[in-house]
Amino acid sequence: MLYRIPEVIDALVIGSNVARRARLAVHVPPSIVPAIRRDKFRRLLRYVNARSPFYRRRFKELGIDVRGVRTPEDLGGFFTTAQDLREHPVEDFLCGRPELGFETTGTTSRTPKRVYFSRHEAADMGRDGALGLYNLGLRPDDRVVDAFDYSFWNAPFTLRASLDRVGCFHVTAAKIPPAEFYDRVQPYGFNVLFVEPSWLVVLTEIARVRGTWPVKFFYVGGENMSEQTRRYVEATWNTRVYMSYGQTETFGQIGTECPAQHGYHIDDFNLYCEIVDRGEDGYGELVYSTLSREVMPLVRYRSTDVTAFVDEPCTCTLKVTRRIAKIRGRSDEMVNCGMGNLSPWFFEQLLDDLPGITRDWQVGVLRSGNHDTIEFRVELLDAGAGDAVAAAITDRVKERIPDSWRNYQLKLFEFAFTFARPGALRTGRKLRRLVDERLTAWE
Repeated sequence: MLYRIPEVIDALVIGSNVARRARLAVHVPPSIVPAIRRDKFRRLLRYVNARSPFYRRRFKELGIDVRGVRTPEDLGGFFTTAQDLREHPVEDFLCGRPELGFETTGTTSRTPKRVYFSRHEAADMGRDGALGLYNLGLRPDDRVVDAFDYSFWNAPFTLRASLDRVGCFHVTAAKIPPAEFYDRVQPYGFNVLFVEPSWLVVLTEIARVRGTWPVKFFYVGGENMSEQTRRYVEATWNTRVYMSYGQTETFGQIGTECPAQHGYHIDDFNLYCEIVDRGEDGYGELVYSTLSREVMPLVRYRSTDVTAFVDEPCTCTLKVTRRIAKIRGRSDEMVNCGMGNLSPWFFEQLLDDLPGITRDWQVGVLRSGNHDTIEFRVELLDAGAGDAVAAAITDRVKERIPDSWRNYQLKLFEFAFTFARPGALRTGRKLRRLVDERLTAWE
């Protein structure tokens, strides 16, 4: 019955008071969190085995008796995947009546995954998300605006649920062009902005010319952000940029940074996070089980995101919860080629702060005869600057990635460049950064 401890404390002590929750969070004994997590996990298995046709069938096929399972590792090679969500009817996963629905295609498939929730679950996410925002300094007298895309995406609803708890003023601008946003938001006096990283870069470029205004902090989500880009935005606005990490499958919420900006504090009371297939550096694929969901819970869901646990202790309000490192890439986007072992983060250090291009770019790995070709696909701000941009990228490989440059000198791979107009590369919410197009050549 350990799983009921947080619920009882919420009901009898904390209520909707975010400040009180923050004060109490500091005093939570670290030893109790793993025990609650394990208790919730055992309850989750019994619940889905009784209510979910998918999990009941899969457990039976694999000879898994949930009564003997204590931790996720006891399930061995059993996982839930994005392919499972796409190939099976959503009704196979439902354990309760859905009230909210969202979908995502991700970066590797155009077939959407549909995920359902209840309003009660959304409110619970808002409660925990509010604590993370309070830890960053958000207060009821702040004025908030968000420029998130609301199309089938649940991150904006996660934000609204959290802001309802904090009680601050909030306007939804949605994902309009940054120039129009700049003009329309001035009279409101917003001092906290929730936006997507690439969109924020464009807004920042406009503000460098037309002027900034006082901002308490930016909160970004939906895609990764390089450290160079973060520092560029922070220097321009003289403020902090905090990053969040989530997936549609978790109602857009897995973890958030704290003021230290060193890893995401994960939602340890509601997610059982593991990192599997670790390399020598501790990085592997994040896998999670949803511990508090009743409508569409997931057991050992493979996120395909590559990260590691952060071992150094944190001193912030959320110190009792574990942290994971910034996402390094996706396990399904890792590519081994003549340039080395590549992932999208590998190219962020080359392209995310490169002048003359937009923040939308893609790298393709192709096969030309017996050699790999690394093709940089970038959008030019000046259509005539292609040669200069190609030279700058080549120079950066030489200066910043000497091992890859050595392979280039050994003729293990070649460079190629294609240029497009701004806006041409992105056809959906997410742009797949790295694509391996050699498979057809090897068939």
